[in-house]
Order: sequence, then structure tokens, then C-alpha cells
Amino acid sequence: MASRAKYISVFLMSVVFTAALIVIHTSSASALTTTQAAKQGIQISPSIINLNGTKGGSYTVTVKITNVTVQNQTYYSSVKDFTNKDESGTPNILLTSTLPDIASIRTWVSTNAKITLKPDESKTLAVNISIPSNAEAGGHYGALLFSGTAPTPSSAGVALEASAAALFLVRVDGNIIENATVASFYTAPTSSDNQSSFFEKAPITFVTRIKDDGNIHLQPNGHILVHDMFGNVTSTIAVNSDKANVLPNSIRRFDTTLSSSWMFGYYTADLQLGYGTHGQVLTDTISFWVIPYKIVLVALLVVISVIFVLVRMVKVYNKRIIAKAIQKHEKTTSNHSKK
Repeated sequence: MASRAKYISVFLMSVVFTAALIVIHTSSASALTTTQAAKQGIQISPSIINLNGTKGGSYTVTVKITNVTVQNQTYYSSVKDFTNKDESGTPNILLTSTLPDIASIRTWVSTNAKITLKPDESKTLAVNISIPSNAEAGGHYGALLFSGTAPTPSSAGVALEASAAALFLVRVDGNIIENATVASFYTAPTSSDNQSSFFEKAPITFVTRIKDDGNIHLQPNGHILVHDMFGNVTSTIAVNSDKANVLPNSIRRFDTTLSSSWMFGYYTADLQLGYGTHGQVLTDTISFWVIPYKIVLVALLVVISVIFVLVRMVKVYNKRIIAKAIQKHEKTTSNHSKK
């Protein structure tokens, strides 16, 4: 009985130890990071203005600006070209653009050069856009800046830092070329930008980089279909649902996250995006593995521990049965001898 109690005790200790391992390896802490944007001295609405125009055409749009400070403010306007600063789509204001008038929006846009507003006062400004008759077909991009400092060549950088802007995306008719390609499509850990095809668990980030090879901005959008090893669709993830723009001769990156409570095995992901005015399509397919190896190792440890304990208990049980049989046999033999 003492031997049996000993092995039962060993078995219970193994179970407790294994459960502790499961808790240690599968628990995770999450932290929320919050950011607070600095309050701007001026608000502009709309912040992005899209215009489809013709060569030689003149157009008027309105922009509402609001002084959100507690004192009177005078703002000065200026117009600059812009491109993408990086693959996130952040605009790069070109302070010293050398584009010709047929391509640069700087000479196309005009409005009041100076405006004074009281605290919380708003005014609507008329912005005139005159497209040259010899303008290049395709997309043209500019920023209407409002700054508290009058723009001068020596203080252009300072003025930009204190500026708010309305972005202009002007499409000029003519030979419009809509052409995009998938620069890359891959999976990466959410906490890292390193490309990977093996994961322990979700969340998993899908990185989609789209290159605009045409002469007009595009808004590729669609979804990613995730299939398991049996071909079943387990997740559908939207890509660029807010229809952000990709500018010509640039690459824009779209990150989407797959958050699933449980994943295991081999998966494929099909990228399906549409863009342009003629229903053009972009597709790509990748594959990846999700193996929760820590849980698998713990499960194996549990199985091995249980098998080991059971084998030992069976051996102990057999020894006891054999010992009882021997004792019974010896007792029977002894009784026969006495007779």
C-alpha cells in the first residue's frame, strides 16, 4: 500500500507541475499605449480635396479654416507641391520644387494670402484652381499651407513646422495611365517588421506593398482570404478599406492584422485587390505555418508523464499480484506438508 501511495503521489505532482508549465507558457500580458496629439492652432476642412479637371479649365473650391486658440491669429497662405515621404503615405512638402508650370500645382492655386481670425472663429475661403492648357495629363499634387508666419525664402522651414495644410489631388484629363503592381506581400510578427512564414500564434500581420507605375493616384482596396490546410476560409481581412491613395512612382504599404483565438497548421493567404476605373485586379498568394510549439511540448510532457506513471503503476500492480500468488502458493504448499 505504501508503494502504491508513493506512485500516486508522484503522479499528482507531475500533473501539478505540468499545469504550472501551461500557465507559465500560455499566459501573456497586454498593455495599452495611448497617444495624444498636440492641439493645432488652426483647423482646416476638408483636409483633402479631389478635383477632376480638364486642360485650360478653371475651378473654385471652398476651404473652411478655424482658429482654435484663445487669441486673435493671423494666418498666411502658400502653395507647395508634395510627394510621398515614405510608404505610410505621409506627404512630403516640397519647399523648393523645381517642377515646370505644366506639372507643378504651385502656380495653379490661388486664394487670400492673409486672413485674421478671432478665437474659435471660422471663415470659408474660395480657392481658385486654373489648369494650364498645356498641363500634363495625370495626377498633380499640392498643399495649401496656412501658417502663423509669413512665408519667406529664409523662413520657409520654420513656417512649414507651424503650418496646417489642405492637400489637393488634381486629375487632369488626357492620356491617363492606371497601372499598379504588388511590390511585395508577406507575413510578419505584429511586434516586428521581419518577414516570417512560421508563427507560434496569432496575431499575425499581413504586409501589402503596392507600387503605382502609372501617372495618376490609385486607391487599391479589397481583402485577404485566409485558408486552412483543408481549403476552408477561416478569415477575411479588409485591405485599405478607407481607400487611401497611392501616388504615381511610389510604393504605399498597407498593414492588416489577423487576430484569431486559435490557429494550428498550414495556411495560405490570397490577396485580392481592385483598383482603377476599369476594374483592374491585383492578386498574390503566400503560405505560412502556425505551430503553438510551447503548448505542444507541454501536451507531450503531460502524455509522457501519464504514460510513465501508468506503466509504473501497472508494474507495481503486477508485482503485488505475483507476490500475493507466490505467498498463497507457499502457504498452500506448507499446509500440504504438515498433513
